[in-house]
Amino acid sequence: MLLTIAIPAFDEVQNIERAIREARATAQEVAPSDAEVLIVDDGSRDGTGAIVDRLAEQLADIRVVRHERNRGFTGAMSTCFRHARGDWIFLAPADGQISMSEVKRFLTEIPRADIVVGVREQRLEGAGRKTLSRAFHLIARLLFGLKVPEFSSVFLFRRSLLASMRFRSASRSAALLPEILFRASRRGGRFAVVSVVQHPRIAGRAKGGQLSVAVLTLGELVRVAILARLDENAARKVPLARRDSAR
Repeated sequence: MLLTIAIPAFDEVQNIERAIREARATAQEVAPSDAEVLIVDDGSRDGTGAIVDRLAEQLADIRVVRHERNRGFTGAMSTCFRHARGDWIFLAPADGQISMSEVKRFLTEIPRADIVVGVREQRLEGAGRKTLSRAFHLIARLLFGLKVPEFSSVFLFRRSLLASMRFRSASRSAALLPEILFRASRRGGRFAVVSVVQHPRIAGRAKGGQLSVAVLTLGELVRVAILARLDENAARKVPLARRDSAR
C-alpha cells in the first residue's frame, strides 16, 4: 500500500467527520485502491469515538484504533506509526486547520526525500501561543542540531525509516517530532520542506500551547536530546565493532 493518512484525534466531535471525509476523498484521488485512512481516537470523551465508529462502518478504507485513556501527543502519534500499513504516512490534524489535499504537494517530493516537513506560510495563533512555539522551535533546533524551520505542523514519513526507531519522548510532551528528525538525520535520512496554508479552526479548541505542557516539554527536550544522541552513537559503534571482530 502506498499511503496512510493518519489522523490522531482527541475531543474533536465538531471537526472529526469533516476531517475523515476529506481525508478519504483525498486518498481516493491521489492513490485509488492504494491508500487508507487511519484514525487514532486518543481517549476522546465528547462523542468523537461514536462518529468515528459510524463512519468506519459506512465508508471503506477507514480503520480505527482506540485508546481507552488519553495518551497525549506522542502516544497518539506512536500508535499511528505502529498501525499504519502504507509505505508513506501522512500525519494530518483532525481540527481542519490544514487541508488534507496538501498531501498531493508532499507526495511530489518522495523521489527526493524520506521525510517531508510542512511549514505554515502564515501562523494563525495568539501572541502567547506564538511565543511558546517560537521558544520551542529555537530550543529544539539548538539541542538537536536541526535546520528545519518548523516541526509542529504536518509531515509525510517513509514508514520503513520509522520502523527501526526506538523513541524516548514521554507520551505527553511535544518532543517526538524533533526526536524523529534528529534520528533520521543521523541515519542519513533525506528531508524536503513544503509550504502549507493554515486555516482558522472552525470549531473546538486547540489542545497544545498550554504552559504546563510547555514546562514538561522543555525538560523532555533536554532529556530526549541526550538519550537520542547516546542511542544513535551506540548504534553507529555496533557495525564498527562487528568489523573489528571479523578481522
